[in-house]
Amino acid sequence: MLRQCAPQIESITLQQLRSENAELRRFFDAQKQVIASLERRAGRSLDVLTVHVQQLAATLHTCSDWQNSLPLVQSEVDALCDLLSDALVLQKLEAGKVELHLQSLETEALLTSVSRHLVGSKHTAASRLVCEVDASLPPVWADPELTEAVLTDLLARGLRYSDSPVVLGASAVGQQVNIFVTAQRFAPMGDRDFATEIILCCRRIEVQQGQVTCEHRPDGLQVVKISLQACSV
Repeated sequence: MLRQCAPQIESITLQQLRSENAELRRFFDAQKQVIASLERRAGRSLDVLTVHVQQLAATLHTCSDWQNSLPLVQSEVDALCDLLSDALVLQKLEAGKVELHLQSLETEALLTSVSRHLVGSKHTAASRLVCEVDASLPPVWADPELTEAVLTDLLARGLRYSDSPVVLGASAVGQQVNIFVTAQRFAPMGDRDFATEIILCCRRIEVQQGQVTCEHRPDGLQVVKISLQACSV
């Protein structure tokens, strides 16, 4: 009897090891993509800065040219700082160094807080935001800072890179609340060097035991779904 059980136990253990090994490989592949993206984007920003600084040096004697070049330098510096800041936050999340403050959050209030400054705005991009929020949704168990950061980033990207309206909505399914952001795109067309932001978005939700999934609809729109644990009312 013992001899019959031994191969079964060994087989189960081997399957677990293979599953864990596959998961580690996926994790390291994702890390490689993030590092490669960071290297390309940081290098590109430094190259752009070099060009602008050279232009500044060549046009210091012309006040108007100098003033036109300076905002371009500042914009590139800000973009590079944001990239490095995101990389540091991602590193802390991966290392488990970010302290969670999980609490019951009213779903409607959460979505309103990240969209109220955009809905009805006179700004052309912001006026394209459509909110479809049901007041009867149950609250979610989540960290307000991390969750708001993800939703704010998704809405900003959707409005910035999409020509069509961006839709923010939510629905309850069983013990989960699903929050949807639907947009034409969340990054510049043809530019795939946004692995850092994508992984950061996922990690901010995953540390809360939530999940982020992406879907490409037949009509060309992209849907990012954030699933969070619902709180009992």
